[in-house]
This record gives sequence, structure tokens and C-alpha cells, in this order.
Amino acid sequence: MLYKLQIQKYKTLSGTTQDIQLSYQVFGKELHSAPIILVNHALTGNSNVTGEDGWWSVLIGEEKCIDTQKYTILAFNIPGNGHDKFVIENYKDFVAGDVARLFILGLEQLKIERLFAIIGGSLGGGIAWEMAAVKPNLTEHLIPVASDWKSTDWLIANCQIQEQFLVNSKQPVHDARMHAMLCYRTPASFKERFKRSTNEELKVFNVESWLMHHGDRLQERFQLSAYKLMNQLLKTIDVTRDGEQNFSNLQNSNTNIHIIGVDSDMFFTAQENKDTFKQLAQAKSNVTYGEVQSLHGHDAFLIEFDQMEKLLTSIFNTNGNIKKIKILKFGGKSLSNGEGLERVLGIVKKKVTNDENIAIVLSAREKATDQLEDILEKAANGKDYKTDFEALEKYQKHTYSNVSLSAEFKGLAKLYEGVSLLGDYSAKIKDEVLAYGELISAKLVTKLLIGKGVKAKMVDTRDVIKTDNSFGDAKVLEAESKEKVLLKFAEIPKDTVAVVTGFISSTLDGETTTLGRNGSNYSAALLANFLDAEELQNYTHVDGIYTANPDYVPEAKKLANLSYAEANELANFGATILHAKTIIPLIEKNIPLRILNTYNDDNEGTLISAKSSKEGIKSLSVIEDVAMINIEGRGLLGKVGIDARIFKALESSNISVSIISQGSSERGIGLVVKKDKAKRAKLALENEFSNDFESKDVNMITVMDDVSIISIVGQDLSTFHNPFNALIKNQIVPLLFNNTVSGKNVSLVVKKADLHKAVNVMHGQIFGISKKINVLIFGHGNVGGTLIDQILKSTKTIKERKKLDLRVFGIANSKKILLNEKGITKNWKQNLKQKGKAYQIQDVFDFAKRHHLENLIVIDNTASQDFVANYFDFVEHGFDIVSSNKIANTLRYDFYQLLREELQKNQKQYLYETNVGAGLPLIDTIKLLHLSGENITRIKGVFSGSLSYIFNTFSEVDVPFSSILKDAMLKGFTEPDPREDLSGNDVGRKLLILARELDLHNEFSDIHIDNLIPKRLQEGDVDFFLEHLEVLDAKFNEIKKNQKPNHVLRYVGDLHGNLQKEKGVLDVKLISVPKESALGQVKGSDSIIEIYTESYGENPLVIQGAGAGAAVTARGVFGDILRIAEKG
Repeated sequence: MLYKLQIQKYKTLSGTTQDIQLSYQVFGKELHSAPIILVNHALTGNSNVTGEDGWWSVLIGEEKCIDTQKYTILAFNIPGNGHDKFVIENYKDFVAGDVARLFILGLEQLKIERLFAIIGGSLGGGIAWEMAAVKPNLTEHLIPVASDWKSTDWLIANCQIQEQFLVNSKQPVHDARMHAMLCYRTPASFKERFKRSTNEELKVFNVESWLMHHGDRLQERFQLSAYKLMNQLLKTIDVTRDGEQNFSNLQNSNTNIHIIGVDSDMFFTAQENKDTFKQLAQAKSNVTYGEVQSLHGHDAFLIEFDQMEKLLTSIFNTNGNIKKIKILKFGGKSLSNGEGLERVLGIVKKKVTNDENIAIVLSAREKATDQLEDILEKAANGKDYKTDFEALEKYQKHTYSNVSLSAEFKGLAKLYEGVSLLGDYSAKIKDEVLAYGELISAKLVTKLLIGKGVKAKMVDTRDVIKTDNSFGDAKVLEAESKEKVLLKFAEIPKDTVAVVTGFISSTLDGETTTLGRNGSNYSAALLANFLDAEELQNYTHVDGIYTANPDYVPEAKKLANLSYAEANELANFGATILHAKTIIPLIEKNIPLRILNTYNDDNEGTLISAKSSKEGIKSLSVIEDVAMINIEGRGLLGKVGIDARIFKALESSNISVSIISQGSSERGIGLVVKKDKAKRAKLALENEFSNDFESKDVNMITVMDDVSIISIVGQDLSTFHNPFNALIKNQIVPLLFNNTVSGKNVSLVVKKADLHKAVNVMHGQIFGISKKINVLIFGHGNVGGTLIDQILKSTKTIKERKKLDLRVFGIANSKKILLNEKGITKNWKQNLKQKGKAYQIQDVFDFAKRHHLENLIVIDNTASQDFVANYFDFVEHGFDIVSSNKIANTLRYDFYQLLREELQKNQKQYLYETNVGAGLPLIDTIKLLHLSGENITRIKGVFSGSLSYIFNTFSEVDVPFSSILKDAMLKGFTEPDPREDLSGNDVGRKLLILARELDLHNEFSDIHIDNLIPKRLQEGDVDFFLEHLEVLDAKFNEIKKNQKPNHVLRYVGDLHGNLQKEKGVLDVKLISVPKESALGQVKGSDSIIEIYTESYGENPLVIQGAGAGAAVTARGVFGDILRIAEKG
């Protein structure tokens, strides 16, 4: 029955307004009593989709593919198609998008908010696309058949020809239909049907008779206005007519999109459909592409009903709940004796118990493939192979005496015996030998599953996977293989698990072939493709795919999701879990691949699907077992075809090059090959360039064996400087550098000895994981001990806030050292006493190298001149330096300069902010002023926090000088020997350090120092000095007494003179200053420094603050450590 809706004053996308009649029919269950399927008709179709005269009744009806006993079928007539007598004359005012909107308005009138599915063929499919784009969450399933979301140029051109027939022909509908039929079919279809036969009665070819018949039939039932409108709609399908947003809506919707194309369609081509699938699949995992294989072209969706039913069954059978098969693939380690094999059997049994539809694909167990190959080599070389053969047999049989593997091992023994007699073997024989690994594995697991009550049937893939005869790496014949796989699986009962051999196959003549290394993954992917699997689950011995190999990088993160494209890149760059060929069959059918751990039940693994994360992924892959070959020669400069000669020579020796890099001058060319082929590669190149050696154009060809490749997949070159600089900072210089054209993948060749450290350094930089900073502290007295405690207390906070993982890996004094690569603990004092060992500096370097320690910083908290001599060694071994020890900056100027040259050469930093002013930002400020070009004219101030405290107190209270000095010692304000402070040497060193920051060449001997210690107390040990402190009282009382009123004593350093010359004037002396002056107002142990510049004139820049104390100095050293850590 035909129902009618009225849509008043509909405004078209072109801007015209008119009333529209929208008619529809309903089949099956009553509206709102079951899931609703909207069927959109094609160009000459109508709403009568099922029943006696229904145009799609083969697919829609009771107990049909789309079952009217389960679903409500709704079909609108395109307004103006004439089926309901409603006519639209102004057809040019309408586009396909209008019909989509009218259908949505019709659904609203029928109070239908959501559909189970929209399905449409040809024009109907185009309208379905438009509806889903306008209202992305309208339907659970979108099924466009033999259609697309846009009219292509080819389609528009055909519609234009149709328009000419409809406007100009005497029989417009008749003639237009005749032309259209050519587009709906194919030359092959006509050839098969007509075979150039003739209609003897009409004296015409049968193809002509057929075309005229179709023209006549449509002319009888179709109005001209309706045909003009339908042609106009077909020409104007375009979900992006108002911009790209609608297509983005499709990509981001939750709608399951099932695109069905026809391989021979010349109207909506299969390639266009595949391109649409790829576009959507970049953002959606719930999009699939299925294809009707037919020679009948566009009309195949109305002819090939069996194929259509197979493609639609999974959607409509039991409301879409049909159990698609899952393919489980188990690797060799998963199938090892003991826990591995038991877990595999447990996983399969659990899935069967849960009523999952599964098939399993197996690799050879444990390392059987390698063992079979090794035994083959021994047999061919006349060595004793039988011992290894017996060990293999014993392992494979293990405790499974109830499973007979005698036939397999007899077959193997016979092959090995033949090879031993001949002393050689062919690639064909090798494939036959290696095939036994999978055959044994599959037979054993099948029997064990049956023993556990699971119905299982072994499938030998040599019966179903057909290939060419490229033994060792055969190419699959997909059409033949798919047919055989489908037939084989049709024989296997639904409650039986197919146990399938991976890796092996056969030629059409039945000769055994293999699919190359890691071919079991490829076998599983092919099986998933042929069977339209729901998912391929690859069980391994790891939890998924990581940002790096966890064996190298403990902090590597598991990637929860990857896109097919990203997985393919990882496979190409050495990710061992993946096989490059594995991804392709899955992409074709949008079948997700999940990497799981056989040994971890609570792990969701890594899911690889069409959907890519917006920011993309990054991962570090490592390829080992490679060698680098260097070709050097001055004569290569400007020569054409050098690369071609290299590749030709290596190709003739069957050697593949993974990376090649050269300088612009071509004087040096580096390339990477498999390690086991390096000698052969060198020989091939020496032969190729033999004449060039004689002419001295090539100097040498060398091989470096101990190298590895690190590839960063997803690394944009614009930010590659960060990990690269981190490598250089850690003294790892890449031997070779290569990037892809896309600029998204970068490969480096490094020495194998540097691999572990390099991967960790780069991983930390790329993924923003807390950067490991390894700190070594010499001196653990007042300042050093306080620093250690500060670091240990702050470690957690710094890791959270700064992403820096600070580890003190060593603490040393002059006699003992305590080392721990994981970091020392808060019991360090006790551990140093009990576990500390005598050492030499080289022991530290060996320890750091052995444990691949990165981002190394050495801290000098000693007051030792001898220790400063080690600075050069530390810099050479990759350490940055932080020092509270002033000596290195106050030794001879040539030492000062040499140290800075060494630092620059090794790209290391040396920070010593606490050398002057403890924790005050003094050195940094002076550096910045000087570098900015500011002319500093004078620096004057109280530089010693110790003397500041002593003279501040002495000026304020009426207490003997010696008592105040003793108090300062007790509070930790002075050095253990206070003469170091009172001598003025400490202030002199600080003043000298500042002078050298201004590029002055002063030496310590240039400083005029007012030594406050009487001559007789300047010599002797510290105890002697402390016993005679009272000697100082009379002297300082006299100085204090002779001051002007309201004056106080201050011990100052003064850098002045012409500071633009090579040397400045440095004075250190005790002076009396007015109380209200800046220097006079200093309290406690504060330091105060006045910096005079040309710009500031007589108003100095004043820096004031705590200038002494272990805590303040330690905090300043800590600040320097963090500055190096963050900058590096």
C-alpha cells in the first residue's frame, strides 16, 4: 500500500520553494515494532522493493537476507519519479542533497529518530551518503551499493549525454535508456550474452534488439519529466557541496559504513569506492569495503544476488549479531613446552567455551625453524647433524607420548640423509624441510585440543594456500588460494576449531613452498582476509607494541592503538612483532589486528586498525645484525652513476641495502647491509671498483661490523634536533643519517656499544619521559652532605614538575666511593662507610659506560686543588661539571682558557654560580650584562658571607672579636680553618672569578689583599691559630674605636680601573662605611654586590642576599644541576 506525506513549502538548496508530496511503502513488521531499514531505490526504481513485483525481492522478504519477519522495511519514492503520479517539472532546481533532506523530513513526520540501516544502490546509494552526511547519527549501518558520495567527472559526462537525449531526441526516454544500458553493463557482459548473434526475424544483431527492447519498456512506464529529474539527481551527488565538513562528519560519526562496489562497474568505479574507503579508514575503524566480482558491470547488484547476500548477511542476520570468525595466531615462543603450550590450549578452550567462532594459525614451536635450518647446514657440510636432530625430536615430542609424530620425523630424517649424501640442497628441499616445523606444531596442538574436549581439525595450508615457485619466499596466488580456503572452511563444522599451519604453502603442482621469514603472520592475515574475519589476534610473548624495545628501555610505553599505516611503517623499520606483508591483507578488509601476550591474561594488547590517533605515533625500532660499508675516494667527485654501480654490484650478489648516505661531494659513501653478507658485499664492490682502485679514484672500502640501526618512526624532522642534540651531548655521534621523503621517519646508524644508551637518550627526548640525570658528587661535608639530602628529598617533586629523573649514582671523598646505577638512598652515609671502596677516577668512567648512564654531571664540593686536575678527564668522558670549588677558576689564566676550550670542544657545560655569593644570581647577571654589550665599570661589595656575619656582629655588639669568630665557626659560616676567610684569599678568588667573566686576564697574584691575620698566626696548623685567637681582639678593637661616628666595618672586594683593558685593578680590604649606605645596611651573613655600568651611571645594580651557609650554597649548586639538566 502506498502512503503519502505532505511537506509544505520545502525550500531547495538552490533557493526555490514548493510543496512536495512524499510517498512511501512499508513491508514486514509494523513501524516502531522492530528495527527499521530504509531502502533507497535507483534511477528507474520505486518504493516497491519486495513482494511479487518487488525489484529487490530476492534479497528482501520472509526468510531472505533482509528478513521481513525481523525488520520493518521502509521505502520512499523519490518525489517526481512518477510512481505516485506526483510530478516535478522544474527539475534543474533540485539536487541529490534535496532528496536526502526530504527523506529526513519524512522520517521526522513518521517519528523515526534512528534507523537500523540505510541501504541503496546507484542513485539510491548516493542519496544514502547524503543523508548520513547531513545527519551523521541517523543510522547504525550505512550500506551504499554501487554508488559513491560524489558524482565523478565520468559520471557527470554520461549524465550530460543523457540530458542531450532527453532534450533533443524524438524518443527521449527510449534513446536515453538505450545509451544508459551501455554504462550499466560491460563489453565482457555483452560478449558473454550475445556473442555477435543476430535476430533473424528483425535482421539485426541481438544486442541491438535487446537495447531497443529496454528503451521501449522504460518508455511505456516512465515519464520524461521523471527521467530528467533522476538524471539531474544522479549528476549532483556531492556531500561536500557546502564544504568538507560533511565528509568530516562521516569520518567522525559512529555509523558503521559498509561500502559495496562492483569490480567491473564503469559508472561508479570500484577504484573510486576503494579510494573512499581509504579516506574514511584513516579516521574510522568501523568502515568496510566489500566487492561483487562480476562481468556485468554496474547492474551486478541487481544480478549477482548470491554475492550480495554473502556481503550483507553479517549485517542483517540475527540483527547483525552473526558470529564472524576470529583468527588467532600463536608464535613459536607461545608454543614452547611447559607453561607456553598449556596457556595456548587454555586460551583456545576458553574461547570455545565462550561460544566464540575461532580458527588458529600456528608457527613452528620454540626455535624449530632455526634448528631445522642449522641441522640442514650441518648435513650439507658433512658434519654430525644427528645429535641435533635427536635433541629436536626429543623436545618436540616432550611428554606428549600419546601424540605420534613418527611419520613427520621419518620424513625429515629421509630428507636430511639425502642432503648429507649429496653434500648440498636446493631451495625447494629447504622449504620441504622447514615445512615440518609447522606441520609438527599443528598436528600436536590438534591432538592436544581434542584431548581437552575441544573439537579440532588440522588444516595443512599446502592444500589451500597456492603460490608461484619462488622457493623460500613464494608469492601467493590470491584468487586460487581464496577459493580453496573458502571451500575448505565450508567443510569444517561450526563447532570445530581449524588448526592451521602458518608459513607453508604449495605451488599449483603441489610442491611445498614457504612465505618467507615471519610468514606465519602473513598466513594468518591472508586467512583473515579470505574469511572476512572479525579480528586477527596475534599472540606473542610481549604485551603489545611499545614505543621502544622494553629490553633496552625499561620506561618504554605500550601503544594502545596504531593505524594500519603506522604499523606498516614500524614493520618496514624493523619492529619484529610485525611483518610488512601482514598489514596489507588486513587493510583491504579493514580487519583489526590485536597484538596480545600469551602469558598475560589481563592485557588488552595493542589494537591495529584503520583509525589513527590525531597526533600520530612515534616509536623507536632497532635493527641489529647489520654492518656498515664505507667507500672512500677523491676520484668519485663529480662522477655520474656511482650509486647505480654500487646497487648493480650488490644486486648481482643478491644483497639488499637498507640505508645509503653520502656527502654532496660523493667522496664518501656509506651503506648498511646484513652483517652476514658484509664480506660478500665488500668483495662485490671491490670487484666493481677494481679499475678505480688502480686509478686511485677509490682509496678504500672498509666494513664496520659492530653497528646497529635506530629508526624513529613518526619523527618529524622539524623537531629531530632535540633527540639528535641529546645524542651529541651524551657523546654518541651517529655514523650515518637517513630520512624518508615524507620527513616522518629518521634512521641513524650508531656503534653497537652505544646502542643501549642511544635508544634510552632518544626515547626520553621523543616521548617526554622523565629524562634521567646521573649525578656524581665528590665531597660530602657541610655543602656536599646538605646537597645530597636536598636532592634525595626533592627527587619526586622534580620528576613530577620538571620531568627530570635525578639520580645520585655516586658519592666520593678522597678515599672511598659508593656507586649504584639505580641511585643511592637516604642511608648513604652508613652505606659509604660500610660499602664504600677505594677507587681511581677511571673506575667511575668504566662504571658509567658499563651501565649505559646518560646525561652525566659531576659535582665538585671539595676545596681540593688536586681534584681540579680531573676536570679534563670528566669532560672528555661526557660529564658536565658543577662546582662550588673556586680553585679551577682562579688558577693560572692559561689553565682557565684551556678548560673552556675543552668544554667547547666536547659541548659540555661548567657552572659555578656558588663560587661567588653562594646562592645569589651574581655570575649569571654579570655574564648577561657583559654578553649584551653593557660596559661594566666597577664591581664592589661584601663577597664573603662569613666575614659579613663577623663584621656585622662586631659592629653592632660590644663583644670581643675572637668570641664572634668562634660563634661564626659553630654556625658553619666559616671554612674549617677560618684563616681561609680572614686571609682575604677567599674574597680575592671571588673577585678574580668575576674579573675573568669580563674577559680580563688577571692572575691571583695581581690582587691587592688586606690579610686580617697577624703574621705570626698565618703559619702553623689550625689548632695553633685557634689557641691564640685573643691576639686578634686588640687589633680589631683599635680599628673599631678609630672609626667615624655612625660608621661600620665591612670587608670588601673592589674590581675597578679601566675594565676595557686586558687587566683590571682588584683590591680586597677592610673599610669603614656609613651605617646608612648600602654596604652599611647589610645584616647577618648577607652578601651585597654593587655593579656599576655606563648605562646605570652612579646608580649601581645591587644584588643582596644570604651569602653563606651550607644550605644556601647547596641550593645554589642544586640550581646549577637543574639548569644543566633542563638545557641539555
